[in-house]
Amino acid sequence: MPGRRDRDEESQERYEEDFAEFEMANGANGHRYRSRRRSAGWRSPAAWPPPDDVDVEPEPPRRRKWRWWWLAIAALVICGICGFMGTFAAVNLGIGMSLSKDAAVTASNFLAALGTQDYAQAYRYLGPPMTLQPGAQSTFIAQAQHYDACFGTVVDYKQVEGTTVIQDNTWSSTYEVTRSKLQRSYRLTLTLQEDSNHQWRIVDYQSEGADNALAPSQPACQ
Repeated sequence: MPGRRDRDEESQERYEEDFAEFEMANGANGHRYRSRRRSAGWRSPAAWPPPDDVDVEPEPPRRRKWRWWWLAIAALVICGICGFMGTFAAVNLGIGMSLSKDAAVTASNFLAALGTQDYAQAYRYLGPPMTLQPGAQSTFIAQAQHYDACFGTVVDYKQVEGTTVIQDNTWSSTYEVTRSKLQRSYRLTLTLQEDSNHQWRIVDYQSEGADNALAPSQPACQ
């Protein structure tokens, strides 16, 4: 029947349109749902943001550790160098003080021998070149006796502070010498050298106004 067939065809078309709309709507929603699940599901646990109440420890600063190691090594090297230099200076200072003490003892013994008029003993503290000349000992004794007769014997002597000079194996210092016949003291500079036997010997002496003399030069005693 034509009327019924038309209604059936119209119903069939409407049904197909409604089904197509349903499929389209259901497909779009399903795609969005699957996309959300897929985007959430593919994230690894390590990529999840940490909870707000959990403290996350920062990565240790490796570069800073290496920097501190280098600073510590540099400090140790500097301390080692300073310690070595300090030890070296202390050793040299100790050696210098020891040499100065030995030389000062020899100089003091020489002046003490002159004070007791033990000229032979005083001569034993002399060294080259003062002892190289023929008859050096007799010449020295005669000179010392002449000074004692002219200026008086040595009654006192003291080392002048700040006059000691040490260079290599040479030591020199100035003494304030008092003689019994002089109204004032005079200065006598002694120069000593260390010989091969590590003994200090007097190699030169200079008094005020006279070279190679144990007393100051005065016209009355020429």
